[in-house]
Amino acid sequence: MYLPQMIAEVRLKINRAHLQTDSISSILHGKNVKLKYEGEYVVVSGSFQEIEDIYMKYSIIQATYDEQKEQSFKGHTTASPGPGQSGSSVVEPVEVDEIVMEYIKEKKSNELDRIKERNAVYIKRYNRHVIITSQYNKSVHAQFAREQFIKLYQKIATGLQRKTFSCSPALVDFCQKEFPELLITLSRDKKQMNLTGNFISLERFERFLNGSARSRTERHSQHQSPNKAKDYNTPYNQSVKQQKSVDQAKEETCPICLEPLKASESKALSKCKHTFCEDCLKRAFELKPACPICGEIYGDLTGTQPKGGTMTVSRDHSSLPGYERHGTIVISYYIPSGYQGDEHPNPGTQYQGASRIAYLPDTQEGNKVLKLLEKAFKQRLTFTIGRSSTTGQNNVVTWNDIHHKTSRSGGPTHYGYPDPDYLKRVQDELKAKGIY
Repeated sequence: MYLPQMIAEVRLKINRAHLQTDSISSILHGKNVKLKYEGEYVVVSGSFQEIEDIYMKYSIIQATYDEQKEQSFKGHTTASPGPGQSGSSVVEPVEVDEIVMEYIKEKKSNELDRIKERNAVYIKRYNRHVIITSQYNKSVHAQFAREQFIKLYQKIATGLQRKTFSCSPALVDFCQKEFPELLITLSRDKKQMNLTGNFISLERFERFLNGSARSRTERHSQHQSPNKAKDYNTPYNQSVKQQKSVDQAKEETCPICLEPLKASESKALSKCKHTFCEDCLKRAFELKPACPICGEIYGDLTGTQPKGGTMTVSRDHSSLPGYERHGTIVISYYIPSGYQGDEHPNPGTQYQGASRIAYLPDTQEGNKVLKLLEKAFKQRLTFTIGRSSTTGQNNVVTWNDIHHKTSRSGGPTHYGYPDPDYLKRVQDELKAKGIY
């Protein structure tokens, strides 16, 4: 029996000072719960699922409130909106995975810092969401930062893997020195370590463990310096003077296993020309049909969008802001409710469907984007099943990081037009999924 089924009723206490009346109404909308006021608290009682959804909404509002208080305290904002109000510096939170965010924080902090500095925003993680707010109460800055963050997150998340190994202090030390791109987390007893990183790095580490990579590096070390046979001279710690020989070695070895390439057992990818052992490339493509080095897509990616949905296209003569001489392409999406499959977060659990309408200018570039969106929909990449970032409700159909204009007007902060860079940005997002 599930934990939610075992618990008949759950009570949640919310500090009234952190929410206004309209915010309370908003997070309780559509919920079959009991409401009671106890002094400075609001006590909400209901089922496990209902209270979990309410708690997620409250957490997002509270995180935004804390962020605004910090900005106000530091003097970055003036007249910051109170909790629950629609502050113009706040944009829709981004739902994230804890492991991916930890990797970004530890290994891609420079990229994250550039987004912050370029857009003058704060980026903070609160439970399963990332909250982005402008330092100067400019919503457009926060919106642009949000889209840049999603691109960074998506790029890293699609190629990230995690594996567990038995370990010793010496092995951990070696991994830190020779595989700095891998994120290492130890178990409580420090007998196991979880390594998070890309396919190539994990394959190289496994080769080292089973002896092939180690024996190769030892032979290389003996050849370079007979008196230092125990020094591991891998491509990660070669001196500048040796870089030329390293580059030559890379041309002759498989980038995954670091073993010499044999013409009869190797394969060069047609687009990017990177060459691998056939067996190494086969294992990599079983995870994702993309080059393990540059990410170039080969073949079609298939997403987790529920089956049975429809994408209907129509046109009207009205124009969108910024495209006054052109008509409008109207896209209507419909994904029916159903039960989750094995590829979804909670197999066998019912999910709530969705209906969405999006708009494109009826221009040459707009029609090009339309064809790309149709291809993405057929490959089940447009939607997925998860937790809604706007309502906090779980097991619902949500967008899958291909941004759509769901409003005709209002600009980027309201998912509408004018937005002169939108068509280019969405093509970049589609290209990251192999749609171009």
